[in-house]
Amino acid sequence: MPNSLSSVIHSFDSLPRIVYMASYSFFNRLIHLSFLLAVSFSVLAQEQKAYPEKDLNDYLFGSNRKSVKNEVDSFVPRKLYTSVLPIPGYNPALGFVIGGGISTSFLSGHASSTHRSNILANATITTRNQFNFNARNLIYLKDDQWILQGDWRWLIFSQATYGLGINFNNRFRPAAKEQPMKFNYIRFYQTLYKKLKGSLYAGVGVNIDRHYNIVDQLLDTSSTSPFLTAHYDYSKLNNIRQDQYASVGISFHLLLDKRDNAVNPRKGQYALISFRVNNEIFGSTRSHNTLYYEFRTYWNPAKHRERPHILGFWTMGQFVTSGKQPYLEMPGISWDMYNRTGRGYVQGRIRGENMWYGEAEYRFPITKNGFLGGVAFLNLTTATNEAKQQKLADEFAAGYGVGLRIKMSKKTNTNIGIDFGIGRDGSSGIYVNLLETF
Repeated sequence: MPNSLSSVIHSFDSLPRIVYMASYSFFNRLIHLSFLLAVSFSVLAQEQKAYPEKDLNDYLFGSNRKSVKNEVDSFVPRKLYTSVLPIPGYNPALGFVIGGGISTSFLSGHASSTHRSNILANATITTRNQFNFNARNLIYLKDDQWILQGDWRWLIFSQATYGLGINFNNRFRPAAKEQPMKFNYIRFYQTLYKKLKGSLYAGVGVNIDRHYNIVDQLLDTSSTSPFLTAHYDYSKLNNIRQDQYASVGISFHLLLDKRDNAVNPRKGQYALISFRVNNEIFGSTRSHNTLYYEFRTYWNPAKHRERPHILGFWTMGQFVTSGKQPYLEMPGISWDMYNRTGRGYVQGRIRGENMWYGEAEYRFPITKNGFLGGVAFLNLTTATNEAKQQKLADEFAAGYGVGLRIKMSKKTNTNIGIDFGIGRDGSSGIYVNLLETF
């Protein structure tokens, strides 16, 4: 059996162990905490009265609206509902950030049979001489017969890497050393889904990752005092060039989407499984195949419609089934579609050939008019390092924290999120985003 296939089989064999350990040390704790919060907030929910809903525009420009409800049917098909947000802030991976973002929601058909579509785009520059352009689309065509989903990026970037697997201080190994890198990155993911039956879809996508102008800043191969980085070691071991590489492939998907609202779900489930074929014939540096899954579910324990209390659970995993991926194209923390995984850690702090991630979040109202809300969250990550024989579930990295939600648009139920997360070994960060984390 080839080593790569054997490795992924060992990773799959460890999945029941992952589920058990994560459930015991992570979800079980959060469920107890969420139960206590749900009891206390459900009492408040029962006492809530009808208050006119407010968003940021109401406070900035005033509003004469007296409507309490944000009715879905008030959406006019094919009309754009747009929110524009300046982006001043701070991110652990980027430093101080300035730029702008835009979120547009619309209906392609009648609200009773068509989900809301959303397009999110932003462009920023940072104090670390980075330029970031990101555009994501989730478009439901009339009657949800077709879905378009895309993730496009162009980055002029710098970021530290910390090796593969879970590398933090413990009795077995010291924490990984920060190894800064510079690189440019282009991502183009676009998938087309066709409804099969009900909420079940099948899709096919084009996926392009390209890293170029890569500079491994700490690398020193001199004979006197060499320093070999994790990127160098992995690339040399697997015969992958180090200055640029690409993964170009076709992906095949099965999607189940039963969420009531993709922008800010209050109930329902989302499940996705995809298989991506990257081949040198398509332009990949090395041929390799990957398997990806994702699952989300949402529950309203207080059963309150106007100011709901939501428990959300999110899990995902990516596994290489054959071949070898270039180093920077392996799954890493906060490199998901919306850069939301791993609050509590800097982007790219955890990376591996195979990765599993789980998160739970409790969402609750703060003000009676819906303008302010809050969240409490807990996440857990495990990743592999095949060269050091670290398997999935050998070690975990947990993150936790709280956040504030500011209603930017009551029409589209779009929030600005400001979160503070804490991870292992003193890791922490502040995260500012449009839309919910998941």
